[in-house]
Amino acid sequence: MKKFEFRLEKLLRVRLQAEKVKKQGLADIRCEIEREEAKLERLNRSKGVTFDELRTHSLQETLDIPGVLRCYCRLQAIDENIQVQKTAINTLGQEEALRRQAVIAARRDRKVVENLKKREHARHLKEVARLEQGFLDEIGLIQYIKKGGDGRHESSVLG
Repeated sequence: MKKFEFRLEKLLRVRLQAEKVKKQGLADIRCEIEREEAKLERLNRSKGVTFDELRTHSLQETLDIPGVLRCYCRLQAIDENIQVQKTAINTLGQEEALRRQAVIAARRDRKVVENLKKREHARHLKEVARLEQGFLDEIGLIQYIKKGGDGRHESSVLG
């Protein structure tokens, strides 16, 4: 009996490669999201520092109006940047969801082909076992005939 050979092996390799590429794309977008979230965290810390600076300017005996205005302008700019970052993170989150769905679909496609391979391999093993059993049965029959067969059948024939 010849060695097991899966007819769709190339398709399985293509599906494995496609899944690998899509997983890498998902990992890339996840890294990008983490970078953007880190930027958002830095902006939030900067906002806190600017608020503290604004409080410092407000608590002085003489009101430092230019300092307060600078802090206020900086806070507005930081708030705008925070909104931009949140929008970017949301957009990346939507892209991540799409890529995750693509990975799931690729995994499903790969598993379909793998299940076909498993079934075909099981069928191959069953066929090998059937052929081996036939061979063993034939050897047993030859041994049986060489030993003279069943004594009952000979005596009844001779009679």
